[in-house]
Amino acid sequence: MSSDPETVEVALFPIPDVVAFPGMVLPLHVFEPRYRQLVHDCVQDDRLVAVSHTQKTIHQPNRAPQSTEEALSSNQATYKPQEIFSAGRCEILETSSDGRLLATVTMTQRLALVEEVQSLPYRIVSCRVLSDRDASSRDEDIRTLQQDVHRGLIALVEAENEDLARELQSPEWLALDPAEYSLRIFQVLRFQADVMQYLLEIDSAAERLTVISDFLDRG
Repeated sequence: MSSDPETVEVALFPIPDVVAFPGMVLPLHVFEPRYRQLVHDCVQDDRLVAVSHTQKTIHQPNRAPQSTEEALSSNQATYKPQEIFSAGRCEILETSSDGRLLATVTMTQRLALVEEVQSLPYRIVSCRVLSDRDASSRDEDIRTLQQDVHRGLIALVEAENEDLARELQSPEWLALDPAEYSLRIFQVLRFQADVMQYLLEIDSAAERLTVISDFLDRG
């Protein structure tokens, strides 16, 4: 781990189109040897795992694996990760007879990549914690915005999932601090990956809620 109290070292698992927010429990089905090692090492060493959306493909194998055995014995595409991502503790739920892992990562914080400290067999990167810059999340305006967003969220889901709509009406949701609410909402709400990445990178709860409100208004 980093000796700098301002930074944290995490193992980085780039996955195209996957954007995680603090509060999410992200399931992983891990095939590739390097990432199976990453998961095992992080559980053993109590290291955080960061899962990042990707910017582009750096290396692509000439052909896709032709069998499960081949997929389990060879590493596949290598990606350039996004530089803002979430990280948390990993737990292995199941190891199949062929070595595949079913695991979860409980996301606890947003991080910004500072530098790479290890590249093989998987990346370890030094990061700084990404915090919101809002001076106060108790302002009346941001609380009103939070309430408006929540009403829009309930209206969006109640036609398709009445149980979830009832759960969202629990006082616990609006009792959340707006900053925490504006991250936890993505346990329920999904947009395209690039939009989710944009929202993850916003360092203001008020701005994040405003963008979410705009998207909900568009239906």
